Amino acid sequence: MRHFARVLAVVAAVALISYGMIQPIENDTRWLLTLWLAAPLLLVAARLTMPQQPRGVSRSIQHLGLLVALGFVLLSIQLLRQQFVRASEIANIVHVDEQTGQTTSNVRQVIESLRVRRGKMIDRNGTVLVDTEIIDNTYAVRRYPLAQQYDPAAFSNLVGFFSDRFGPSGLEASYDTYLSGERDSFSRMRGSLLGQPQVGADLHLTIDARLQAAAKQLLSDRGIGSVVVLDPKTGAVLAMVSNPGFDPRPLAFNPAADRAAENKRIQAYWSQINSDDAGQPLLNRPTQSRYAPGSTFKTITAVSALENPAEAQPDSIRCFNELETEAGAPPVVNAVPDLFTLTGDPSSLERVYAYSCNVAFAQYALRLGPERLAKTAAQLDIFEPRYAPDTYDGFTDLPTVPSLLYKDAGFLNRKTALADTGFGQGQLQITPLQMAMVAAAVANDGWMMQPYLVDKITRPDGTVVVARGPRAIRRAISSQIAAQMRKNMRAGVEYGFGKAAQQVDPAIALVGGKSGTAEHGAGTLPHAWFIAIAPVDQPRYAVAVMVENGRDGAGVGAGLAGAVLRAAFDLEK
Repeated sequence: MRHFARVLAVVAAVALISYGMIQPIENDTRWLLTLWLAAPLLLVAARLTMPQQPRGVSRSIQHLGLLVALGFVLLSIQLLRQQFVRASEIANIVHVDEQTGQTTSNVRQVIESLRVRRGKMIDRNGTVLVDTEIIDNTYAVRRYPLAQQYDPAAFSNLVGFFSDRFGPSGLEASYDTYLSGERDSFSRMRGSLLGQPQVGADLHLTIDARLQAAAKQLLSDRGIGSVVVLDPKTGAVLAMVSNPGFDPRPLAFNPAADRAAENKRIQAYWSQINSDDAGQPLLNRPTQSRYAPGSTFKTITAVSALENPAEAQPDSIRCFNELETEAGAPPVVNAVPDLFTLTGDPSSLERVYAYSCNVAFAQYALRLGPERLAKTAAQLDIFEPRYAPDTYDGFTDLPTVPSLLYKDAGFLNRKTALADTGFGQGQLQITPLQMAMVAAAVANDGWMMQPYLVDKITRPDGTVVVARGPRAIRRAISSQIAAQMRKNMRAGVEYGFGKAAQQVDPAIALVGGKSGTAEHGAGTLPHAWFIAIAPVDQPRYAVAVMVENGRDGAGVGAGLAGAVLRAAFDLEK
């Protein structure tokens, strides 16, 4: 009877271990369960095999030795499975930590990520942009239904990608906890044993996929750059485009395919998009790239002049051909010779703004002084370096760098530097998103709203987990000055250098705006900027566009902004 029990225990243990050994690496939790179930059977078999208690050896020592031996046996079996039976599968599984970027071969972490049914991303009209497909009733693969209607590169830097090899990016990273439906350790183990997948929540976005796609196409026709469209009343991001983008689909791992081949394919595509040093497809330019804003910054200088009329004397200004600021320094000049013939002499703030007179805005900056100009810029979240936050990560839905008034301490104390800053050069470093927020503040009666991309988060059953809504940052501009600036922006399009922005039928909406042509180094073409609002009387859209090396803000910039606004109003029909 003792012999029969020993044989039965050994056979049962071997059967359990053999069953666990043939389980694919994806069923690692099941394998560990079978190993632990086999342990007491092996213990029984060993106990029945033990001889009678030797002389001089206590029973407790005998039992301890038995447990230690059993532990070594179990470890050896586990090593056998990892090093030989499943070695090739394990070698081809990697994971990238999203915080550190460190690559590790954490098998369980990778396997769990391949099973998670991540939540959807849905645009403001109910169009599903990103979803999850279940393969073989086990694996979850990220899919992009948006590609059936639109260029996936139009959305890539916004929604991001999800890769078990390279981690998540974009909204996939910012809302990873919600999208993955993260659970505690016990819940994960129970779900794995019972075959219950981890299901994430859905993100309902503020963007309009149609406008996003249209803006991407319009920008692609002109070059590398950014487009941002905001609802100025709420701060909702209606479109945010970075060009070039990338196709996130090739970064999605297909668990049903050969692992080694899949890893090789994904690595090749990753190397391809990272080798584009000029385009940098993985860079989300609207939030992560800073540029000299050119004459769009005259909007901030104009606001400061209106806030400080005694010092700036906004309507007592002349548009000379050039202005000497310091001995030996190059004079400030206008982009157009004899510009005073258009602005009038003497002129007004409205006319020098409409015709973008550099000399006039250099004078305003010198009259204001560095403290007053810096104060106005700070109200619009353009920081002096000593007051700048490290990042805006808690301020927007995507990693965002702060915009800077200058880089070097004491820079604005030099007259030449202050004058250059007044018309948008100097050391200014501003993101396209920030210039869109400046335009939106003018449009929204002076209130600056927090930009947001996610309107709400819901569970699969429709229960709302998080509800977002408009959030005012501060009143950045007085109501009276905002009204005057809307009038100035309208003048810039009506009779100034921004006429190309009025592509919407004027009977539908009058457009206001400001161009910017930003120099950024010898031997390079200037960046082309334009900020716009429409309709001027009751703005529903605030737009910022920037084309790297686009040459001309009044031409390329205004034309792009006008085309984006035309697309937005066409979608309202």
